[in-house]
Amino acid sequence: MESDASESNILILTNRDRFKIFTKVYWKIIVILMTPLIFLPVAVISVKSAYISFYVFLVTSVYWITDVLHPSVIALIPIAMSSLLSSIGYGFISEIYIRNELLDCVGVMMLIIAIEYSQIHRRVALKLLLIFGCSHYRLSFLLFFISMFLSMWITNVVACGLMMPIVKAILVELEKMGISEIYQVIGKARSQSRRHEQNVPRPTDFTVFYFLGVAYSSSIGGMATIMGSQTNQIFKLYCEQIFPASPKIEFPHFLLLNLPGVLVMETLLYLWMNFYFLRMFRSRNGTGLEISLTEEEALFVNALLTAQYKQLGRIRFQEIVIGVLSLLTGLLQATVGVTYIESKEHSLLHRVSSPCYLCVVLLFMLPVNLDFISFFRRSNNETRRKHLPIGPTKACLNWPLINNNLHWNVLFIIGGSGTLFESLKDSKMTEELDKFLLLFQGWSAPAVVLVVILYSKILTEFASNSCVAYCLLPGMARLSVVCHMNPHCLMMASALACALPFHLVTGSPVNAIVCAYMHIPHWKMMRAGIGPSIISILVVWFTITVWSTAAWTDINLDPAWATYNMFNINIHRLT
Repeated sequence: MESDASESNILILTNRDRFKIFTKVYWKIIVILMTPLIFLPVAVISVKSAYISFYVFLVTSVYWITDVLHPSVIALIPIAMSSLLSSIGYGFISEIYIRNELLDCVGVMMLIIAIEYSQIHRRVALKLLLIFGCSHYRLSFLLFFISMFLSMWITNVVACGLMMPIVKAILVELEKMGISEIYQVIGKARSQSRRHEQNVPRPTDFTVFYFLGVAYSSSIGGMATIMGSQTNQIFKLYCEQIFPASPKIEFPHFLLLNLPGVLVMETLLYLWMNFYFLRMFRSRNGTGLEISLTEEEALFVNALLTAQYKQLGRIRFQEIVIGVLSLLTGLLQATVGVTYIESKEHSLLHRVSSPCYLCVVLLFMLPVNLDFISFFRRSNNETRRKHLPIGPTKACLNWPLINNNLHWNVLFIIGGSGTLFESLKDSKMTEELDKFLLLFQGWSAPAVVLVVILYSKILTEFASNSCVAYCLLPGMARLSVVCHMNPHCLMMASALACALPFHLVTGSPVNAIVCAYMHIPHWKMMRAGIGPSIISILVVWFTITVWSTAAWTDINLDPAWATYNMFNINIHRLT
C-alpha cells in the first residue's frame, strides 16, 4: 500500500508541460532571439536602405514594449547597428547626444540633486501639507495643475524636474505619519524587484500615482503655448517655411485655440488618475478607506506637521541659494531660454538650455554658508579663535554628489531613441510611411484628422516628441496638399499628438526621468497611460475639428495659399 501511495505522488511531465515551463522561464531569451527572425522579411522587401532602418526600428520597439532588456541597453542597439548597416547615417549620431532635450535632462537632474542636498524641498512640502492638508485628492489636484501651468512657459523637463523633489518630500512626510508608503512593504522589509537583475525597491501605487500624474501634466501643459512645447515651435517653423503665404501663427491665437483643450484634458487626467490608482467614486474599496482621515486624526496630523516645521528652524543660507536659483532657472527658461532667430529664409522660436546650466554652474561655486566671514570679524583673539572655521566651506553642489546620484541611463535612453527615429528620416523611410497615409485620401476631413492623430500618437511613444514631430510634419504638409485640406489642420493635429506620449520611457524625457527617479516599472506606465491616451486623442480631435473652427474659419477648407507654396524647395532644404 505504501508503494502504491508513493507511486501515485510521482509527477509525470509531458512534452507540452516541459515546453510551457521552458517558455515561462526563458521567455525573454525567446523574444530576443525570435523578434529579429520574425521581422526579417521587412529588411528584404526592397533593396532600399529605408526598409533596413525600419527593420531595426521594429525590432527595437518590440524590445522596448516587452522590456526584455534594460531600456538603456536597448537604446544602444541603433548605435550598434550603425556600424553594420549603411541605412543609419553617422552624421546625426554625434549631434543627437548634444540636443536640448538631453541637455535639459542633465541640467535638471543636477538641480534635483542640489535641491535634495539642501533639504529645501522638505520645508516646501511641510508648508504645502500645512496649508492644503493631507488629502490625496487635494494634493494631487494642486501638484498636477501646478505642473501643467509651469510647463506652459518652460520646458516640460524643467517643470517636471522642479516638482519631483517636492512630490518626494511630501510622500516622505506622509510615510512618517503612517498615511501612505513610498515603497511596498512586506513585514518589516521593503519589497524589492529583481527586474533586469537589479535589487531596487518597488514603488507603491500612491508613489506611481503622484509621479506619473506630474509627468503627464508636464506633457499636457506644453500644448497650450508655442513656447511650451518644442513640437509647437517645429509646427510654426514648418508652416512658415513650406507655406510662406499662410496666415502667421501668433501667440494669442495659438493660446486661444489650445488652452481650453488643455484644461479639459488636465481635468480628465486628474479624474482618471484618481479613479485608476485611488479608486475615486469607489469609496468602499480598501484604497478609498485608506486615504480618508477622521477629524481627530486630521487635528493630530496638523499638530505633528507644525512641530516638524518648527524643528527645521530658520531658513539656512544654502536653502535660500537653492530656492532663488531654482526660481531663476524657471524664469530664465521662460524668457531668455527662448530665442527669436530672424533670417532671410524664416523666423524661428528656438529654446536653448543655457539658463539651466548657468544656475547649475553657480551652484558649484556658491558656498553652503557664510562662515568664512568670521575671518574678517573684529573681536578679541579668544572669541575669534573659537568661531573660526576649521576647514574650507563646502559648495552647494559638488561633482562626487553628481557622480553618485545622477541617473546616467536616462541619457542613453533619450539619445538612443532619438537616433532610432532619426534613422527613419535619414534613410527616407518616413516618405515610405507617408504612402500609407495616402490610402485615406478620399475620406472626410474629420476621419483623416483622426487617422493622423492615431498615427502620430503611436509613433511618438518610441522617440522624443520633438524628434517625431520634426520627422512627420513634412509628410503631413504633403498629405494636406494632396487631400486638398488646410495644412494647418493636419500639421497641428500631428504636432499636438506628438506632444502626448504616456506609455513608454522613450516617448518623452520626463517619462524617462520619472521612471529612473522612483524605479517605476514600465508595465505600470503602460497600463496607467491607457486613460490619458484615449482622453488626449478625443480632446485633440475635438479641438482640431470643432473648436478650431471658431479661431480659424477656413481650417476645414482648401485655402488658396496652400496651392501657392514652396513645398518642394523647402522640404529639400529641411531634410
